[in-house]
Amino acid sequence: MRTIPNLPNDSVPAPRKTLDQLVSILAAGALPSAVRRKSFIVNDVPQALPLAIDENLLASILSGMLHTIVSNTGDSCVRVAAKKLGNIILVQVRHSNRLNRYDIARELKETQNLAREIGGCVSLGNKKENSTSIGFSFMNLPGTN
Repeated sequence: MRTIPNLPNDSVPAPRKTLDQLVSILAAGALPSAVRRKSFIVNDVPQALPLAIDENLLASILSGMLHTIVSNTGDSCVRVAAKKLGNIILVQVRHSNRLNRYDIARELKETQNLAREIGGCVSLGNKKENSTSIGFSFMNLPGTN
């Protein structure tokens, strides 16, 4: 009879999160700040978008984007959405009001530097008269981080 050695709990890798799960965790963390500003967060990320890159680095980038929008919001809706295009994932954090682009750009500097580490790009836009969005695109391939 063969015995299987007992492995410590930390040697068993945790299951990888999907993008929608990661966004839900980050949104829950940002919720108290959003509520203080009379705003709310909607996770529109499709379920089951698997992640092949470092979750911690991705969480830092997404958290920076979300924090930047939430800290500049007031009485509005913040939406997080994502789209998969081949091996590229585009994440967008949108705010239902127009924000000061210069203030947002200044706050995003560190987030942009983190995005570059994985070959990603963070961009800022005002697509509609009363809307601000931060976009983040990255290659979702193992070894790109």
